[in-house]
Amino acid sequence: MTDETRVGQEDVAGGVTVWVEQQVRNTPWWLISIAFHLIVLAGMTVITFQDDVKKLDPPQITVLPPRAKPDLLPPLRDTVDTAPGWSPKDVPVATEKNDEPILPNYEDAIDGHKNTSDVDPLVDNDGMRGESRDLVGAELGGETGFGRGQGGPGVHRELGVGGGAGTGGRWGDPFSDGSRNMRKVGLAGLPKGTTAATENAVTYGLRWLARHQGTDGAWSADGFHHQCKGTTCTHSGYKEYDAGVTGLSLLAFLGAGYTHLSKESYTDEVTGKKIRYGDVVKSACKWLIEHQDAEGCFGGRSGHKYMYNHSIAALAMTEAFGLTNASLFREPAQRGIDFLAAAQMPYKAWRYSKNAPDNDTSVTGWCVMAMKSAEMAGLQVSRSSYDGAKNWVSEVTDEQYYRTGYTAKNTGKVVVPGKNDDWDNHDAMTAVGMLCRIFIEKNEKDPALVGGARLLVADLPQYSGKKVDYYYWYYGSLALFQLDGPKGQFWNGWNTAMVNALVPNQKAKAGGCQYGSWDADVDRWGFEGGRVYSTALNVLTLEVYYRYASAFGGKR
Repeated sequence: MTDETRVGQEDVAGGVTVWVEQQVRNTPWWLISIAFHLIVLAGMTVITFQDDVKKLDPPQITVLPPRAKPDLLPPLRDTVDTAPGWSPKDVPVATEKNDEPILPNYEDAIDGHKNTSDVDPLVDNDGMRGESRDLVGAELGGETGFGRGQGGPGVHRELGVGGGAGTGGRWGDPFSDGSRNMRKVGLAGLPKGTTAATENAVTYGLRWLARHQGTDGAWSADGFHHQCKGTTCTHSGYKEYDAGVTGLSLLAFLGAGYTHLSKESYTDEVTGKKIRYGDVVKSACKWLIEHQDAEGCFGGRSGHKYMYNHSIAALAMTEAFGLTNASLFREPAQRGIDFLAAAQMPYKAWRYSKNAPDNDTSVTGWCVMAMKSAEMAGLQVSRSSYDGAKNWVSEVTDEQYYRTGYTAKNTGKVVVPGKNDDWDNHDAMTAVGMLCRIFIEKNEKDPALVGGARLLVADLPQYSGKKVDYYYWYYGSLALFQLDGPKGQFWNGWNTAMVNALVPNQKAKAGGCQYGSWDADVDRWGFEGGRVYSTALNVLTLEVYYRYASAFGGKR
């Protein structure tokens, strides 16, 4: 990186005009940026970069300190072995809140599918995948008290990335051994890295989300507290990201295997209400469908960065369709993908709005993920959209250390002045770029994968001061699990640090209505999506073990 710095500032909620002067880029050819920074992401308000300086009034210019030179990274072996929290011989175990996992109660699931399409337009059993895709009731047995069961309604296998996803296969098993939704069969059948602590964290996180879902089926970034009972939950976000946090929350339930047909229910410990997971999913899907415009855009276009909302919602809708094959989800999912193609810059990627004159890796990452989900669900996806994304990711990735930039190569730190200036910078865009490469090409020999992994394991998750970045942890977890999970050296060290950062810091029962959530004010980007964003994203991170199969089958 040069000594010159560029500071571009962008307005989000207000009306501050954004000017960004970009240097000529050394062009490679790639894509992406799955940097899930949406409403949930990095940079949803005013952003400041490093590079060339351009000053505009009235915004105050902030010159950020240059980032450490990549050539200071230690050799690979030292990077992995000496990273904080990583010991190859004695991996620390996260503090567990309970000894036994909170696994599904199938009391309401044993009756099988019931055709209720005559009263509920979202139930379409004729189009559903059959019992071969349904998951099981728990069986007693085994050291954990649970064993593999037989098919039950409404709990389904996750979307498969390994075993063909890199080349565009159909929906498949998340694991190479052909298992179903591994979360539903007890710890004895769960993949390496999963513990009672991580599973309980997922369960309580989902319960917090269900407790704070609005009566209309959506989650509100700034109004979720209207659903609170007793102590009011804190840390609101911006209303313009409601569609985005609704998509993220829906993805968290889908990632755990719940669909709109799921029968499992429980009594909420805070409100005393009986909640059925299938109803949570169904009402969220209905809200998204009702908030899709004629062109296919989800969530409206009133916000400055509505492509974040749309791409995340499109990802959720394609997964809802892919997990169930419900015909009523097909058209909304396909139209959402069609809008992505229409909104893309020719031969390049995406930005905050349709056909914007520039591109960014963060929005592009969400778009690529939605397209990959659609492809695996059997929907139509434009090959040229993949090519453009690939071109972008390649263009903004340096060829020596494989660090991926945000709006250009060597972008530097991205901040919102007055909000997160003093938070540490992390390689979230590099993780997004890695994940995009895997989803688009699945080339195990791509040097950008190992190069990017070295950058990530040199900066492991730490729940400390200004180091907290849930977005980085989410994408880093996805990218490294895809690369060499569930047993590789990159993944093992990262996983240990990630679990130790997230699980002990989830709000406990003593927190009242906050029980099961994560604070947003400690996070680098939490001010944008609030507590709904932080909780949904962290649940998705802890579902990494079974949500997507490792692309390379753990062979690395």
